Amino acid sequence: WEDTMNNTLHKNIIHILPHWHYKVERSIKQNQKHKNMSYETYFCLLILEKDGLMKMSEIAKRLRLSKQHATQMIDKLYQYELIERQDDPNDRRSILICINKNGQQFLKENPLDTTPLQEQIQQHLTPQEQEEFNQSIATLLRLLKKWD
Repeated sequence: WEDTMNNTLHKNIIHILPHWHYKVERSIKQNQKHKNMSYETYFCLLILEKDGLMKMSEIAKRLRLSKQHATQMIDKLYQYELIERQDDPNDRRSILICINKNGQQFLKENPLDTTPLQEQIQQHLTPQEQEEFNQSIATLLRLLKKWD
């Protein structure tokens, strides 16, 4: 039974990835106003707006990225002049990162638009299937968070 379960899980994960990318991720990315910024970098800016001052290690953990990759992302946001770096008064070796007014303005002017995705979901799925899809995503998110 365990081998069958693992095999089914493996197949399901492999099969969902291209569908998720094409139907969900791609739809959201195509409707971003600011094409030079990746979705991941945009999400980083949202986290900074929500959580305020953060250390690089905290940002990397929240984004589920290596510290090196998160640093590259922060460097881009700094080049775009959307964030600020500050010395940590409690730890001279650390830098604190925060969103600045330009970053807040950027988020106001460039919201993520999921309207086209929602329209496609409504067009292709019955109301009952829409609810099932929403519940499936909520379940997946809840279970993935248990790994943290």
